[in-house]
Amino acid sequence: MRLLALLLLAATGAAAGPFITADWSSPEKDAVTIRSAGWEESALECLESGKQARVRFEARLCRRRAAWLDRCESSRSEVHTLEYDGITESYRLVADRFGDVPEATAVGIPSREEAVRELLRSESLPLAFLGREEPELVQNRASYLSVRTIFRCKGTSSRTFAHLSRLLTFGVLDVVESRSDWHEFALFPEGRRPDLGERDSGE
Repeated sequence: MRLLALLLLAATGAAAGPFITADWSSPEKDAVTIRSAGWEESALECLESGKQARVRFEARLCRRRAAWLDRCESSRSEVHTLEYDGITESYRLVADRFGDVPEATAVGIPSREEAVRELLRSESLPLAFLGREEPELVQNRASYLSVRTIFRCKGTSSRTFAHLSRLLTFGVLDVVESRSDWHEFALFPEGRRPDLGERDSGE
């Protein structure tokens, strides 16, 4: 069953960007796997230029409230870094989930296309981890998952240049990072957001 949201064209006619899917990782429905699509070409171009492709997954659990703004826990982050290793002639992917006990993991992947697929996937994020170990938030039927991803081709510009560009453009243009919008997925069938096996129609 799939939790799915598509990034739709804005009413202003802005170009479409990356979209995100979220799937249950286990039959117990206690963890999710997040995939980000739409950055494959950018990642391939980044690697072809000899640079380092990086994707940051940010996920949080929120609870809707009828009379006030929704309550969201601080987001958890997982960063994937991919680069070509000339010694092993493979692509080295490092995954680091912040706030979790295990240390960062590194694997070598021979195929560039497969490496990019793994770059854009965060596997088995526990709901308890996202909910900051608060069972009430995980079990509350008003709770939902909120996710966004951030892509960066490391080495595109210096931090000084990036900061200057933000000042000159009043923060409208970020020359270093590309970010998706936040996507929301209901954890329970009666949620008003896209649920298991349903697609966000934008209605």
